[in-house]
Amino acid sequence: EKLLEMYYHSVGHNTTLILGVTPGPDGLMPEPDVRRLKEFGDEIDRRFSNPLASKSGKGKKIVLKLDGMININQLVLKEDIEYGERVQEFTVQGKTAGGWKDLCKGTCIGHKFIARLEGVEVSSLRLEISKSLGEPQIKEFSAYSIEDIDITIKLP
Repeated sequence: EKLLEMYYHSVGHNTTLILGVTPGPDGLMPEPDVRRLKEFGDEIDRRFSNPLASKSGKGKKIVLKLDGMININQLVLKEDIEYGERVQEFTVQGKTAGGWKDLCKGTCIGHKFIARLEGVEVSSLRLEISKSLGEPQIKEFSAYSIEDIDITIKLP
């Protein structure tokens, strides 16, 4: 769980995650570290390999339609950083039964921005970029409903 929190607070906010894992005197990675990192990678894949919906696009407004009213609890945004980090201010809104509702706001997307939300039932999502340097290039705008599982693993 600590690794996942580190992931969300680093990679999920456009920065790198440095794990500080070093090889042992034999030049090999310690087996407990290898197992833990494999489990960590598997959990990241489980959470983010199957979005409910995903879209890319250019411009200051991108709408992502879902298949009906769906409960979501995480969003992933990525800029196409080949063109630079352009987004300076954004809001993501969800279309609920009561109308459009702000779900999250931010000042930077960059390589990856992950928003964890209280579960909310929406039929569409709208990314509105209110401030940018040039035309925003969004590589990914994805919605997820991630079921947390107990990832406690016993090491020898």
